[in-house]
Amino acid sequence: MDNQKLGIFITELRKEKGLTQAQLAQKLNVTDKAVSKWERGVGFPDIKLLEPLADVLDISLLELMKSERLPKTTVSAPDTTDAFQNVIDLASYERKIERQRIALVTLFIVLLIALIFLVDIMQSFGFLFVCLPIILFFLGIWFLRLSHKKSTHKHAFLFAGLLAFAYPLCLILLFCFAFALGGPVPD
Repeated sequence: MDNQKLGIFITELRKEKGLTQAQLAQKLNVTDKAVSKWERGVGFPDIKLLEPLADVLDISLLELMKSERLPKTTVSAPDTTDAFQNVIDLASYERKIERQRIALVTLFIVLLIALIFLVDIMQSFGFLFVCLPIILFFLGIWFLRLSHKKSTHKHAFLFAGLLAFAYPLCLILLFCFAFALGGPVPD
């Protein structure tokens, strides 16, 4: 199921009905931001909303799944199979996204707890030279991954990712130069 094609299709049908995004959202009991995401192709409607969305737009569920108007004839078995396969693909995609979100939130909470303990144990210099570079390194990886995935704000994510790598890289270079010049100086 193509999210861009579905978004354009929903937009066209909503405008044919003379509805605003807010009005469509109100009929489906969702936010207008959710409708906006669907129409921009950033997200899909929840599976539970497909039938009500088709009803509001006065189209069949199959037409919604195929993102195109179908002639008012009987539906063939392959078309029905394709539509149901699209629903299954959509459901698995939504489950995958939900699992990723849960994993990210869990990781963030664990890292936050670990960071609290590390700051207490290591004091401020230990935090600046050990924890912060590690945090920025992983933040840089995340921003670079976002710059690769997202077409919008691609350059901003790329810049943020490279900037996040700058601090750990500077510390590594600083330590390399310090040891190349003879290591730490005794008091």
